[in-house]
Formats: sequence, C-alpha cells, structure tokens
Amino acid sequence: MYKLSLCLILVVLAAIPAVVTTRAQQNPETQDDLRKQIGTIIVAPGSGPTLAVADFQLRAAGVDKALETFNETLWNDLKYAAVANLAGKSLYPKTLLADPATLRYDEWVNEPVKADYVAFGSLTGAEDAQGFLFDVKTQQQLLTARLSGNGREMAHQFADQIVKLLTGQDGIASSKMAYVNNREVFLVDYDGYGSRQFTRDNSIALFPSFSPDGKRLAYVSYRSGYPNVVIRGEDGLILGSTQFRATTSSPTVAPDGRIAFASSKDGDSMEIYVANSDGSGARRLTRTRKAVNISPRWNPRTGQEIAFISDRGGAPRIYLIGADGTNERPLLTLGGQMDSPAWSPDGRFIAFTWDGGGGAFNIYLADVATRQVVRLTREGRNESPAWAPDSRHLAFQSNRTGRWQIWSMHLDGSDQRQVTRTGGKTPGWAR
Repeated sequence: MYKLSLCLILVVLAAIPAVVTTRAQQNPETQDDLRKQIGTIIVAPGSGPTLAVADFQLRAAGVDKALETFNETLWNDLKYAAVANLAGKSLYPKTLLADPATLRYDEWVNEPVKADYVAFGSLTGAEDAQGFLFDVKTQQQLLTARLSGNGREMAHQFADQIVKLLTGQDGIASSKMAYVNNREVFLVDYDGYGSRQFTRDNSIALFPSFSPDGKRLAYVSYRSGYPNVVIRGEDGLILGSTQFRATTSSPTVAPDGRIAFASSKDGDSMEIYVANSDGSGARRLTRTRKAVNISPRWNPRTGQEIAFISDRGGAPRIYLIGADGTNERPLLTLGGQMDSPAWSPDGRFIAFTWDGGGGAFNIYLADVATRQVVRLTREGRNESPAWAPDSRHLAFQSNRTGRWQIWSMHLDGSDQRQVTRTGGKTPGWAR
C-alpha cells in the first residue's frame, strides 16, 4: 500500500494524496443528475436572460485609456460571472448610449438584440463614472451606480452591483486570490491583474487560506524554524500563530475565526486539531493510531463541520467530522488517490483532487447530500481546488502549460482561465 509521509515538505510540496478503496458506487463521467443541477447554477451561452452591455461613453477629455480598460474589463467580468447571456455587441443599435435620456427601448428589446436588460453609462473623469441598468422589457430603471477608482476598479464595482441585483448574491469581480510562489504568499485580483507579495518571511510559506469574510489569512510558515500556522490581518500584521515543534499543515479558518489544521504535535501521526483564532488552545479532534489525517476544510456555511483526508484502516477517504470531534464518518469511498477537499461557501459541494482510480490527477466535484461526483478538469495535472466566495467558481493549480500556475473555472468546469503567469500553487480565494 502506498504510504503517506509525515514529512511536511513531502505532504505539501509533492501533494501526496491517499489511496482509497474501490466501491462500484458511481461513474463520475456519467453523473447526469448532478450535471443538470450544476447547469441551473451557471448560465450557458444562449440560455437564461439576455444582458446587453453597451460601451461606456466619454464625458471628460484625456481618459481614453481608462475608458478602453473599463469597457474591456466590464465585459469580461460579466461574461465570467455567467449570470446572463451577453448579447453580442455587433447586434447593438448605432445610437450612442450614455444616459437614460438616450435609451430607446424598442432598439434593445426587438430583433436583433432581444435583450432583457441593458447596462450602460459614461466616464466623467479618469477615476469617476456613472452606470445604469435597465429592464428594457418593463422599461424600469433597476440601478444607478456612482463609481470611483481606476478603470479596472470601477468596472469590477459595476459588474458586482449588476450581479447582486440580478441574483441577490455578491459578485466576485472585486475579489482576490492568495497563492504561493517562490516560498512566499502573493495576492492577485481574481482576473490575474495586480499581483503583489503579501508575506516577506524569507523562509517557506505554504497553504494560504482566507477566512470566509476575507479579512484574515492563515498559512504555514517556517519563520520560527518549525512549520507553524501564522494568522495575518488584511494589513499583513500577525494576529497569532501556533508554537509547535512538530509538522503542521493545511490551516483553514472558520466563520467565527477558529483555526483547524493538521499536526503531529502529539506524536508521530498527523491528526486534525481546532484552535482559537490566534492559534492558542489547540484541541485534538481525531485519534487514529498509525493513520495520517490531513487537509482539513471547514464547512463555511455552518462552521460546525470539517472535511479532511484520512488513510485509517489502509483506505484513505474524504471524511467528515464535527467541530467538537463527534459524528466522524466517511463521505466518499472511491478507488484511487484523493487529496485537498474544499467545501463550497454555501455548503452544498466539496471539490477535491482525485486520480480517478489510476489516471492523471484532476479536480472533481461531489454533492455532499447525494454523494454524486463529476469531473471538472482534463488537461494536464490539476490539484488544490479553492472556492470563490459565490460558490459558482473554483480556482486550482495546473501544470498544463509546463509550469504550475493558478487557474480558475466555473463550477461546471467550463471557461477555464489562467490567472497567474509567473508560477503559483495552492490558491485561496476571498471577497
């Protein structure tokens, strides 16, 4: 049997997963029920309501570059949001649309546009804009937005407001990701722009994981000489850390700030622990002799349950356990090597890495209630899934270009986009 190493470097950098027993329970390639359910969450091209996104117009001189950036970014944000079918701009009327007074409803409702909604507006300065959203079928104004910032920031703001109005859920255009590159943690905008270094430990940083509100980031650092969990605020200041002389990995932050992680602090085996928000008061949840328990992830919706990987009994599986250490049970019993369970913010799905029973490692999605599984990636090796705050998108690391980079995709596996260009591993995603 393949044995997991207790050495953190091997567990983390080599991403050694667990071997799982085979059970003839399902074929992830043919889980049509789950695929249909996912299809109701993501609006595919040609389906759902139709949104026309007219280019914003200039109301100030010398801001042509900001306008170009704004229009390109807004289109990309709304396309990736997948909450409406975007009407092609080649179908739009020739009339320039900058404010409600110039809106002619029939031009947008009728052929060839056939829109349900129209978004438009103008830049009144390099860092000021006004946007509008209309329901052109009912001729109702739904949104007036005052925007500020650079072209990209204003576009992200407007896109998120449109998504919020149409779905009732927060958008992700203004969200950020964390990832590891060159032994430090970096932050980057969700679309790959604005990469900046977050930690300067001059050591080894691993496993960045945001709190659900995005205001805290936990990761493993060797800055003390041992791998310990470090918690930092948005400003980078350290809010707490563990102080173990042992192997520690995979921190995850609960909605109330508690930290779960894997550690060998009480012996040779890796076990799951929960600590206070500053890393103090660690309490052991699992107690399995000669077994490896790693990769814990909170249920962000409840904050009362944790998914993790265990090889107890020689058959590693994704397990679930209560935050108080009770109700421990296996979730999936699939043959092959599994790793990195990640719970969606709405608590409905768990994404994970799996070799499908002997093939290449890819990202799969499991419905927690039905335990149905579908495959999301196919090209190259794909690992370490992380959920966007909207439960509709995923980030992951992939070597499909010949080097590990951060990618993102819709939760049905469509529209896979490269986020980083200079390398990246183990992403986290936050508001």
